[in-house]
Amino acid sequence: MPARYSVTGAQGTTTATPGDSTLGIGSGTDQRPSLYDWTSGFGGTPADNVIQVLLRKMTALGTATGVTPVDIDEGGVASLTTCAEDHTVEPTYTAASELFDQLINQRATYRWVAAPGGEIVLPATAASGVGWTAFHASYTGSHEVSAHFID
Repeated sequence: MPARYSVTGAQGTTTATPGDSTLGIGSGTDQRPSLYDWTSGFGGTPADNVIQVLLRKMTALGTATGVTPVDIDEGGVASLTTCAEDHTVEPTYTAASELFDQLINQRATYRWVAAPGGEIVLPATAASGVGWTAFHASYTGSHEVSAHFID
């Protein structure tokens, strides 16, 4: 039975377009992780900012701080999926590959849950996967994403 994992990524400062990636999840060559649940939220002084959040396909993770996925099932094996947060060199995003592109109010937390069979399945290609980016012209607070996936 496949194992389930949770991972959280943070970007300390939200920037203007094109933004800095908050969290990236990349496959290996021998598995196809399935993303089934994620949340997006913002920190900082509460205001009525509307912040654009993107979830896009990528072909390389870029340079970032590695994050170890947590085994939700307790007692499972370590995840084979590579996860990274707080990117300093952006992932290589695939053009026109937005899986999610929405404007979200800073005061709100957004949650996406896949309908059964509607999970986002990543390719079995090293470092290919998905990444989240948030951006706004003047908002500079933090952005966090928590994601659950099956390995």
